Amino acid sequence: MPKTRYTISPIQTVQVEPNVYLGKASGYYDPIAKKYEMITLLPGSYLSKNSFDDGWVPENIAYLIREGAIEDKGTVYEVIKPICGTPGGTAAITQGKDGSSRPNGYKLWKFSDGKTIDEAGERPNK
Repeated sequence: MPKTRYTISPIQTVQVEPNVYLGKASGYYDPIAKKYEMITLLPGSYLSKNSFDDGWVPENIAYLIREGAIEDKGTVYEVIKPICGTPGGTAAITQGKDGSSRPNGYKLWKFSDGKTIDEAGERPNK
């Protein structure tokens, strides 16, 4: 059986202040980080509990619960330990959308001035 590559992964504790926001989630955006480390979801953020038929989201949610990075709080998951991922991947688990409805994180994550990553011109040219 092939090993699953988790799109969203817990990381060691980080000392950063949130600089992007999406719904009930706050994160730290680093445009020069590796693709899968650009957004760090910070503790206290909430993730949607929309149900998915299959795909990477349920596998990642189960993995994050096993790793103690998120906790089931009934109607949402709460981030307990920092989690990093792509802007799109973190937006997907934050909003509970995947597949054809998977969100574009560069157009959803917003800085405190209300501009998205794209609107602020902060999207990397990779």
